[in-house]
Amino acid sequence: MHRIQLQLHTDHHHLQLLLDCLSLEIDCYDFDSKRPADLSIMLSAIEYINEYADKWHHPTEDIIFDRLLEKDIPESKLIKQLKNEHKDIIIETDKINQIFEMVAEDCIIPADKLISGVRHFISLQRTHIEKENEFVYPLMEKLFTKKEWKEIAVDVKIQNDPLFSKPSKKEYEQLYRYIMNLKNEKQTETITTPKENY
Repeated sequence: MHRIQLQLHTDHHHLQLLLDCLSLEIDCYDFDSKRPADLSIMLSAIEYINEYADKWHHPTEDIIFDRLLEKDIPESKLIKQLKNEHKDIIIETDKINQIFEMVAEDCIIPADKLISGVRHFISLQRTHIEKENEFVYPLMEKLFTKKEWKEIAVDVKIQNDPLFSKPSKKEYEQLYRYIMNLKNEKQTETITTPKENY
């Protein structure tokens, strides 16, 4: 697997972890939540999506998707749709970012608007990632030669993930610890939860 391809796969896994974190925190805005939401975590998560996913991950996919479209494959319509979704996701990231900046400045935002906006954003991201994983990423493996990956690499400058690379940037340390703790808790739950007998 080419280095760019591997990084894109890894990004998807990391983005799923980040979306788990956002989902957990936005649930804290529900009226029956047991604890307040951690605004700094949410702001950091949105900033990461804006700074890394929207500025490196999606543009890199667009370059690769354009190469796939040159091959005139049956999945062309879906690939074009996914490219358009990248634009939609960037717009939604900006909207969510603006809402949270207002929250951080103590502006009054209706809880239902905040919750529905973030849940829509999470759903959009998850569905998008799932479609790419299922239908498009396998095509990269199947259709691109080593020579083509070298050509793609000319157009793509590898960028270190500012959150998950070791060490992560200082501004993401708290978010990184949060995500790793959440991941460890989920793994522990999976191990300790007994299987039901049928």
